Amino acid sequence: MTKKILITPAMDQFVGQKIKDRGIEPVIVDGQKEQQILEQASDVDGIILMSDPFPNSMFAKMPNLKVLARQGVGYDNVDAKFAAEQGVWVTNTPGGNATEVAESTIANMLILSKHLFTISTKMRDGDNSYGEKMMATQISGKTLGIVGYGHIGQAVAKMAAGFGMNVLVYNRTPREIEYGKQVAWDELFTKSDYVSLHLPAVKGTIGSVAKHEFEMMKDSAYLVNLGRGPLVNETDMVDALQHHHIAGAGLDVFDTEPLPMDSPIRKLDNVFMTPHCSGNSVEAWNQMANAALNNILNVLDGKKPNTPVNEVK
Repeated sequence: MTKKILITPAMDQFVGQKIKDRGIEPVIVDGQKEQQILEQASDVDGIILMSDPFPNSMFAKMPNLKVLARQGVGYDNVDAKFAAEQGVWVTNTPGGNATEVAESTIANMLILSKHLFTISTKMRDGDNSYGEKMMATQISGKTLGIVGYGHIGQAVAKMAAGFGMNVLVYNRTPREIEYGKQVAWDELFTKSDYVSLHLPAVKGTIGSVAKHEFEMMKDSAYLVNLGRGPLVNETDMVDALQHHHIAGAGLDVFDTEPLPMDSPIRKLDNVFMTPHCSGNSVEAWNQMANAALNNILNVLDGKKPNTPVNEVK
């Protein structure tokens, strides 16, 4: 029986032919909601998994499934331990989009410090005076606090150093810091002009940036979250932004995605927001899709995947 791998149309350009060359059928489905997968791809052997939740109830309905290969570093949308108990590997692609997310982090800081989005929007509406009067600030010479020093955090630190920024790093375990220095949690939030979050959303990090942290931050400081929405207490963040306890925020991730139309975040003029797309580039997708596929091919060949996050006995 021909093996099958579920991919999205966007992945097809990067790995579709490679799948066919291995004598495997690519099953191309527009999205990865539970109902879409069960209706169109319940018999697949592997899935290159995006960010949609993969409920535990799915495993019993997909008897051929052997591997869920996350295209990305985070895997909080699947219960890896439960998957292993069902005989299904879960893998990720660490570092695959690190450069893209790091570039997007720097871009967010520049957009915020130069008021670029607001100035451009006002100009499109015919208001040239707003941009003429609005003074930008430089990121050069400012202090960037990086929370989490994995692949992305390290890439951000290197780029920020190139801009002449002073880099502070908080990591849950001691690390050798090439660009900047490691500091305690409170020191980072107190001293930083920009705080950028690059932690996984796990027990101990979820909701870790809340009222206490916003009260420590300078009223001229910005929060940048391109990591995971649940890292931040969203209610406390909105309050801090509404009352200008911090200057603004650059957000690519949220508690609920897509961001609801009635979210108060949409009404804040000191927020630059994007729809969880900061890791999307041709280069990043090519690297991640191929890394995810290689994990699947290893499993289908009876081998251990390259980057597993669970262990199938």
